[in-house]
Amino acid sequence: MSTDFTPGRPIRLYTPDNKYLDMSTDSLVGQELNFYKGWLCGAGTESIYIDMDGKVFTASCRVGGCLGNVFEDIQIPQGWIQCPKKVCTCGADLFIPKLKSENYKELLQKSFPNSNSAAKPLKENQTNFVAMERTHDSTYKQVYWEMGRRCNYDCSYCWPFIHNKTDPHKSLTDLLRATLLVEETFLKGHKAHFVISGGEPTLNVYLIDWLKFIHSMDHKISMHSNGSRNGDYYRDLIHYTNLNISVHFEFYNQERLLKVIHAVTEEKVKHKGLGHLEVKIMMPPGHRQQALELEQKLIQIPRFTDYCTRAVVPIRDGNNGDLVKAGYEEPDFQLFGDRI
Repeated sequence: MSTDFTPGRPIRLYTPDNKYLDMSTDSLVGQELNFYKGWLCGAGTESIYIDMDGKVFTASCRVGGCLGNVFEDIQIPQGWIQCPKKVCTCGADLFIPKLKSENYKELLQKSFPNSNSAAKPLKENQTNFVAMERTHDSTYKQVYWEMGRRCNYDCSYCWPFIHNKTDPHKSLTDLLRATLLVEETFLKGHKAHFVISGGEPTLNVYLIDWLKFIHSMDHKISMHSNGSRNGDYYRDLIHYTNLNISVHFEFYNQERLLKVIHAVTEEKVKHKGLGHLEVKIMMPPGHRQQALELEQKLIQIPRFTDYCTRAVVPIRDGNNGDLVKAGYEEPDFQLFGDRI
């Protein structure tokens, strides 16, 4: 069984002759290696997606339709599904293991650790890949959970139907009951990697209590935030979750954000084994210099480069937001396929 991985390249692709290449999601999409129509996908059995209203789907692509509501009841499908989509567009969906056919299941050494296969790194250029999986936590199931639409930002490139300032927060009781339903119907004794998103999750006053509950069951957690809370809040948060802080130039306060990153870095230096911190600098067209200047300030934070990572993320096809505002109520995944 292979246990290695390449930092910053969380997806492993396999060739028919059992060689592999590790890639980042951006590189995979940039090289147009995210076309899996007709492949088998673990969506629904290895991963589920919960939207802002609690509706449960096999993945964010919504293949297979709605499986129920996490605050009521859900029905989990049996077996892997055959992908009908031309392209896989969501970062969370790209983490779900996939096979060009059942014949290549033995290649997935990380998802199925009993495999006797021993893959070797790919040295030459290759595009004939037949299987893929995550390089980390591959035996964990994935629960991608969008807590709600409530957000204190209103970024111009964020689709209007996924954020607002009015949606009510879920209560702690509802969140705990929903988590237990996921345990009963989907996980069934397996450990999971919960990926929490929004809106802005930290606006919910029950977030940390909920994360403590999930953490107490030995599940792993990652979450996304815009970094707008104070440093002490994130010092506490990093004890329970990996943290992805996204920087949005239209609304963020640079001085406040740098204090937050400094506080989290200090906490990680002080306590071994805490969650990982990655700062994603969202770069719309025309903001390249601003993004690079902020990146340099992050690097100057003491021990940041030892304990944290950063990435500059270009915002592509901003005109899609105009199309949505013109009347699209739900995303057309063919139309918006190149935005990750």
